[in-house]
Amino acid sequence: MDREKLQIQELLCTANRNGAVHGFKPPNISTSPGTALCSDADNSENAYLPTNNNTIHFKYNLLDELLDVTQVHGPWLTKHPLPLPVWAPRAKDVLKFDSVLQYEYFASQIEFQIQQLLEHHNYNTIGNFLALYQGFKESGCYNLRDYLHTYLPPITPIHHTCVGLALELWTKLVKLNEKFPGLTNYLYLVSCEENIETVDEYTSLGDHLETVVTSLEKEHVLLALRFEISGRYGVLLCDPGKFVQSQEAHSQKEYNYAFSSNMAFIQWTEILTKTNGVTTQDVALIYISKPYLTAVDVTERRNLVYNFRSLLSRDSKGILKAGVYFKIKENYDEFTIFYQDVGVKKRLKYNFGMFLQGKRIDEGTQEILRECSTQLNLTNDALESILISLANLLCDQDYIKQLLEINCQINNLAADN
Repeated sequence: MDREKLQIQELLCTANRNGAVHGFKPPNISTSPGTALCSDADNSENAYLPTNNNTIHFKYNLLDELLDVTQVHGPWLTKHPLPLPVWAPRAKDVLKFDSVLQYEYFASQIEFQIQQLLEHHNYNTIGNFLALYQGFKESGCYNLRDYLHTYLPPITPIHHTCVGLALELWTKLVKLNEKFPGLTNYLYLVSCEENIETVDEYTSLGDHLETVVTSLEKEHVLLALRFEISGRYGVLLCDPGKFVQSQEAHSQKEYNYAFSSNMAFIQWTEILTKTNGVTTQDVALIYISKPYLTAVDVTERRNLVYNFRSLLSRDSKGILKAGVYFKIKENYDEFTIFYQDVGVKKRLKYNFGMFLQGKRIDEGTQEILRECSTQLNLTNDALESILISLANLLCDQDYIKQLLEINCQINNLAADN
């Protein structure tokens, strides 16, 4: 327990003049019951630990405290569909290595933690979708846009989007502090804007993204670390919130990463080549200069109203194993299930309508659902229960219409990027 206390202290209470571990967040005078505030006057190993004598659930306590220290609420303009993104005022420090060999050993230790995370945590944008709807119905509010202004997106270990997975990885890397003292002080979240068409114009902004902040949606989040090897600068990107489909039956994906000319961004190019030879290319830009402080308030909130949902399990290399996914459209209820059957990936399409109350699901379909549920690391009947909940949600056409309108507004504000 003493070792865990020290690890939490290193992660959450090693503040420099640039702010706490991740970036800048002024401490709140009013804290949650039973929680001590880390300050210049209290830099002991007990800081940020519960002050009562209850058992500490280290993993979840650390995640909660990490959220408290690294995240802020972005300003929300009237009639704007999202809060505005916020970054720390200064860059994180650079972790220095004496040799490439030393860095490669370090990177291998990070990679192992990522592989463990990928294998044991699903990528899940269905859980937060259902949670939002449940909260909305229980609130008595009829306007989804109004409700979103008061809604605090939950980050839970079983409902991880890219935001939750990046934060979960950060908590896991705490254990590497023994091998690499102070490691967690160098980690930080970075924001990513996808499907960029005006790459040169966007990257020319450098560290002045605030000048176009009302046109940003920041769909994706990664964990990053800046490093240097004998004078050569680099950035380590950890992306547990993306899955790899390097080779599918009808297509192949390749990824390329390169610094922008001003070193403020990493240009992430995804090249999709189909078996007929047709190639398409998408470009995303990862802003690496400063820590991103609104991953929950902006990125997670943006994800809540996105018109595509999925629940996916992956192997240690990020290759998809099993899952369910669907588009959200008005008067549309089709979804796809895929799973492994004796080493062969099977995909099947169904309609949510078959899961509505009173409908009988045939034994063959139930067997497929149980197998997919098992490969998703869920209980046998969990996937069927999730699909029943989704079927009932999608029947609420007024809610779906409101959600799609908000999604469209967000797409429109970012259309010029």
